[in-house]
Order: sequence, then structure tokens, then C-alpha cells
Amino acid sequence: MCRLLGYCSRDAASVAGLLGTESFRALTSLSDLHEDGWGMAWYAGSRPATWKSPARAGREPEYDKLAWQPLGDLGLLHLRWATPGLPVTDANTHPFQYGDYTFAHNGAIHPQERLGEMLPPEWERRLAGTTDSERYFLHLMWRLAERDGDMVAAIADSTAAISQGYTTGSLNAILLAPDTLYAISFYDRSMVPADRLRERGYGDDPDEVAAYFDLAYQVTDDAVLVASSGWPMPGWTPLPSAHVLVTDRRTLATSVLPIS
Repeated sequence: MCRLLGYCSRDAASVAGLLGTESFRALTSLSDLHEDGWGMAWYAGSRPATWKSPARAGREPEYDKLAWQPLGDLGLLHLRWATPGLPVTDANTHPFQYGDYTFAHNGAIHPQERLGEMLPPEWERRLAGTTDSERYFLHLMWRLAERDGDMVAAIADSTAAISQGYTTGSLNAILLAPDTLYAISFYDRSMVPADRLRERGYGDDPDEVAAYFDLAYQVTDDAVLVASSGWPMPGWTPLPSAHVLVTDRRTLATSVLPIS
């Protein structure tokens, strides 16, 4: 399980600047639980740049340094809580990149011994690490090729195939293309790992624990942001499960579409 943040702004902006100091600190504090690495991706042009580390975000000066830099107008941030059995390594740290696309996921896909069945052999060979999340990403890229570039159709194909063939509480993800931000909301509240969260000190309020998989978004004149729960988000709009938020990088026009 992990925490996600995606953004699209009119001009190059920093993560901390978009959130404000107090909100940025609140989001960063979630790395106390989600301590198994962090990563950022950003677009200043058509090609993404990434930085990631298997260390805890809140303890790394590079995290704070990058978060305050206006790196690009389109980007994402990921805080990782590794699925048991999946190593904490550079190769397994989000975000993942394929061509001009970048991707970060919150969730776990089981059983792990069947993860190799998720992809055709030629796509399985493209893996850099061992995670369920990278396979989910490559499944999307495979389906995107099959769907002639229709990303929303590819998202529907992948979420359906994975949720029907595996056990997964959440397929929430931020997927960035050179011209678009996609935020995938696809989760089952009944699958929230409440006991594990309480053991790690997450939330005293049962409603906060139950909302662990929830995503919400904020639209202003200058930016669109979407993020996981767990920190104060007054005025943000919930992104329903089985929907994808799509934001055009050039215009900031935003749609919420059902994943059918």
C-alpha cells in the first residue's frame, strides 16, 4: 500500500508550492508509515524525468529539495509501503517508466506466485523489477497498444482483467502521458487492511481507516491535483471508485469518466 499525488499546472510548479507548506508537511508525514521508498516523475517537455529512492522520504534531503523545485507542469509523487514479499530495492521503487509514460500504484495484487501470468511473455521480459505494480503498468501499456492508443479503454481492459483474475483491494494509480494526467480510482473498501494499518498507528478514527483507499481531487484556475487520503484535504472532491480522472495538460480541462 502506498500514497499517491498527481498534478497538472499551467506553468512549472513545485509539489510543495502547489500544496502549501502545511499540507506538504502533512503529506510527507505519511512516509512514517509508507517508509519503503519514494519517487517523483515530472515533465518539463515531452519526455519525463524521474528520481526515486528506496529510503524513507521524510529522512532524505533530496526529497525535500526536489519537492520545493518547480520541476515541471505535470508530475507525480509516490510514497511506498511495500507489499510483504516484494523487496525494497531501486528497481521496485515507483514510479515506473515505459517510453514517454510514467506510473505509480497503490495496492497489492495476489497471489504473488501467479503474477507471472499477468503478462504475455514478450511483455514479462520487459520487467525491470519484481513488483505487481510494474506488471500492472505493463499490462496497461500492452492493452494501450491493442486499443490503438485509447487509454481509457486500456484502463478498463486492465482493471477488469486483473480484478477478475486476482485478489486486489486497490488498483488506484497515477498514470502520466506527455499530454495528459490520468488518475485511476478502482478499489474495494471492504479490502482495506484495517488491522495492519492500526498496528502501524494509522488513524484513530475508524472512518479514516475505512477511507484508506479513497482518492480525491482539487481543481483551481492554475492547477489540478489528485491524491490519496490520510492527510487534511478540505474542499477536495472525492473521486469515486471505478472512475478515471483525465486532465488535459495544455488546457487543464478535466473529466471524470466511468471505467466500464
